[in-house]
Amino acid sequence: MALIRPFYDKPWPGALRPAAQALWHWHLALRRPNMPVGTVEELQAFLEIEARRMQEGKAVRIVPEEIWQAAWKTAEQHQLPVALLAAQVRWAWVWRGPARFSEAAVLETFLHDFAGAHGRLLARLAGVGTRFHDPQIDALAAGFFLTDRLTRLPRDLAADRLFIPLDDLERAGVSVELLQRGADNPAVRRLLWKQVVRAREALARGRALVHELPRRYARALRHEWMLALEVLRTIERRNYDVWRGPVHLSRWQRLQVAYQARFSRVAFRT
Repeated sequence: MALIRPFYDKPWPGALRPAAQALWHWHLALRRPNMPVGTVEELQAFLEIEARRMQEGKAVRIVPEEIWQAAWKTAEQHQLPVALLAAQVRWAWVWRGPARFSEAAVLETFLHDFAGAHGRLLARLAGVGTRFHDPQIDALAAGFFLTDRLTRLPRDLAADRLFIPLDDLERAGVSVELLQRGADNPAVRRLLWKQVVRAREALARGRALVHELPRRYARALRHEWMLALEVLRTIERRNYDVWRGPVHLSRWQRLQVAYQARFSRVAFRT
């Protein structure tokens, strides 16, 4: 079960839950894309065609038919921007591997177009539909995504994917090969400390969105936000050793997060 999948089934009312799940199924299916074999350039050309077809409401091959149809119908029924579905398609090559990001700016572009586009669709479904809020939504989406990928770093490396900028590795004196060996090296731990900081700062930039959401969604966002921070603290307590085994939260940790999300407002004061 995924540690972090905000706004998947809660807190949607019954009428909106299928729509939210259709958007999530689309987003997750793009991480298992149906693509031809080819170079990165050939895959990007294929995906550009697929993105245009999706935007025009035409059949696409990249995901199963029932998934793209449900996503398209959700966008049409709830007047959501189909362009945000299409934007995610263009980055599906990342999930085929190899995937590398030369610098933070390139990673941020991916986060904006893939995780951010998904977050903006969910936010608009929840009634937050202005561009004024998009930077906060993008920041939250990036924070949730980066936190989740840190917990899956060994799996991503095994699949030849790396969601850490290469210039971060260079500055830390860490090669991909050294990173694959685990957290025994101090340089690797320093590198992962920086990635925890990057995820935490992204979450911090987006936290004010809680004041813009209707109450039921604001309550859920507080919970998911604090849950992500607890995951990051757990990684820190493990001395950044995400290779030791799956990162998970104990029942006690989850109870603490639920209590803080319900009764504490300190972190969300403006």
